[in-house]
Amino acid sequence: MIKKILLIIGLFGGISNSSTSQTIIRMEDNALPHYFCTASDERYYPCLLNLIGSIHKFDWKHLEEIAVFNLGMTTKQLNKLKKMSKVQVYEVEMTHPDLLKYFETNPYGKKVRGYYAWKPVAIKQALDMFPYILYLDAGVTILKPLDDLFESIVSKGYFLLHCGYAAPGRPHNVGDRVTKPVIEKVIDKHFIDQKEYLLDFQTPMLSAAIQGLSHKVYDSYVLPMYETTYDMQLYEDDKSAILGWGAGRHDQTLYTIFAQAQKLELYPQGWLTLDNGIKMHYHWDKSLIGDHTTIYHSRGDLYQGGFLKNIIFKEKI
Repeated sequence: MIKKILLIIGLFGGISNSSTSQTIIRMEDNALPHYFCTASDERYYPCLLNLIGSIHKFDWKHLEEIAVFNLGMTTKQLNKLKKMSKVQVYEVEMTHPDLLKYFETNPYGKKVRGYYAWKPVAIKQALDMFPYILYLDAGVTILKPLDDLFESIVSKGYFLLHCGYAAPGRPHNVGDRVTKPVIEKVIDKHFIDQKEYLLDFQTPMLSAAIQGLSHKVYDSYVLPMYETTYDMQLYEDDKSAILGWGAGRHDQTLYTIFAQAQKLELYPQGWLTLDNGIKMHYHWDKSLIGDHTTIYHSRGDLYQGGFLKNIIFKEKI
């Protein structure tokens, strides 16, 4: 059994108002254990397997747990997950009766569960279990060890990514995509002094698919987002956004509001420099992915044939 060293770190200073300390247990080589959070239903299960396989292949050494939240997987799928090493399956707290219900979200018939309102719930549940996490959508692929990234998540308190640009010089932004209920119930109620900034077309959105979070941002970011899930109207695309039906972006809009209200840093797409000075490459564009890439937002693309064969099962250890 790996010997572990206790390291007490006050994670709640600065960004969060909480004074509680969090215990971080380092491994015998002084590396941080890696805690992942993800979620899937029966449709995204193939993507989930690829994600797990990529983590097992490239980040096994310091992997502690992959927490998988069940959004509606089949019994057969769940049973297979339970046989995988360092994988635990959890049920999502039903903060709203429609949290896992399918809703149509654009004119082309796309349907998603709960307008993605389950994501803040799963993230909050994961941080109630672990001192820090890396949340990844099932459609993400890991291509290198993540020791430097986890060190940065703990030291900085968070890791958030810029969503990119809708057009040259115009980032994806809240102003284009926010619905009237979010303006009235969130911005006007809680961030009225920052309304102009939050709705500015040059204030970029974050990518909700990849989020490194610690208890430094629990009270100011994680918990407020969790509390919004009691009101599904905040997640619904009611066609009131400037860009029309299909532009609402659900959880992504809300996450951006809470992050931008605090001026949390959004790391750029492509090459980025973590707060510890380490350079890392992340992207969603397949043509830009290579041996230099650490995280690929693959969205179902099986890079190099995928990593299902790299999943490690308990009986093989």
